[in-house]
Amino acid sequence: MIAAATLARELGERNVISFDMGGTTAKASLIEDGRYRTTTEYEIGAGMHQSLAVRFTGYPIKAPIIDLTECSAGGGSIASVDGLGALKVGPRSAGAEPGPVCYGRGGIEPTVTDANLVLGRINPDYFLGGEAKLDLEQARAAIEERIARPLRLSLSQAAAGVLAVVNAHMVRILRVVSVSRGLDPREFSLAAFGGAGPLHAADLATELQIPRIVIPEAPGLFSALGLLWADLRADFSTTVRRNLGTESAGALQKTLEALEADAYAWLAAEGVPSARQMLARSADLRYPLQNYEINVLLPAGRADAAWMKRACEGFHQAHQRLYSHCDRGSLVQIVNLRISAIGRTERIRPRRVRPGPANPTQALKGERPVYFHEAGRYVPCAIYEREKLLAGSRIAGPAVVEQADSTIVVPPPYEAVVDPHGRLVLTRISRRGRSRSRQA
Repeated sequence: MIAAATLARELGERNVISFDMGGTTAKASLIEDGRYRTTTEYEIGAGMHQSLAVRFTGYPIKAPIIDLTECSAGGGSIASVDGLGALKVGPRSAGAEPGPVCYGRGGIEPTVTDANLVLGRINPDYFLGGEAKLDLEQARAAIEERIARPLRLSLSQAAAGVLAVVNAHMVRILRVVSVSRGLDPREFSLAAFGGAGPLHAADLATELQIPRIVIPEAPGLFSALGLLWADLRADFSTTVRRNLGTESAGALQKTLEALEADAYAWLAAEGVPSARQMLARSADLRYPLQNYEINVLLPAGRADAAWMKRACEGFHQAHQRLYSHCDRGSLVQIVNLRISAIGRTERIRPRRVRPGPANPTQALKGERPVYFHEAGRYVPCAIYEREKLLAGSRIAGPAVVEQADSTIVVPPPYEAVVDPHGRLVLTRISRRGRSRSRQA
């Protein structure tokens, strides 16, 4: 998430949905107006891990955490047919040991990775950049025996069904972080990463009508880059329980000053230069008699009458966005006051990629049949080596772009463009052959 927020800033994108799909889970989070959200109300163990603002079905975690939603959908998620004859994917996972059937390590239950392999989306001879080979025949046999025959489907239909089910799970978490919070995913870009994220990104974007997909240079390692880009941060809070009005201004100002003094003391103890110190104010606010709060950023400056008015208006707007109504005539109560102490770290500058022609013939590796649900069959598909793509290269779908840590699928209605820093930007192509959204 931190890496995705950094990428969004570099791209000048204010609104981005972050999507990370690995071997066992898929995670989604929101970058809105250039910021990712944190929360102190989170739940785990409910099928989806998510903010309590959405559901109350898991175990609450009352600690500061980046606000994201995840589900059990990854390359190792196991596909099966239940007792009622329905196809299921997850939550069980093959893990790394034994892993998917195609790993050849003793796994017998088909997984999402096996389905991608059977459909030609993954190259069995180029796994991990060619350091390992996948067993296509074992994957075919497992899907045939455990999925296709019980459901009376062809092998390709069964494998495509596995991807359709897992995509439905992941569309759900993308909706949780956008539509369920009153936001339109069509106004966001999708940053897709993780080893498996770029395989599925276009399918998810199509379902939610997200106009633009960005694939970073090293999607399989992208989350690790977030560790290098992460700022130092500590959160300070205190319970206040007051009405947000002028009668509370003096007390709130004193509390703010005390928290900010603690925050600056922590930053100094960590050796953060003053030029890199930053504080962020927020508060948990609610209407009287509500038993839940919304965390809202607070204005800078002294807590006077104008400050109170701006803080209340921020809460009304947040309540309107989340619940489709607000009451500007009601009092607003502050429950917890929070200060985040942030020490900005140096950013690694992205490298620039040498420009080249629009037609990336130098990166073309060959062609193989790949199944696309848009066509309902296997179609001849150009295969490209990502390391050999140059800035300005354009790839029209259907195509597959391979690299050591991931594989990017470009379906027929999409075009991929390499930006000056080597990122792949996917947009849908209109009937007239021009992209529907701006290019990189």
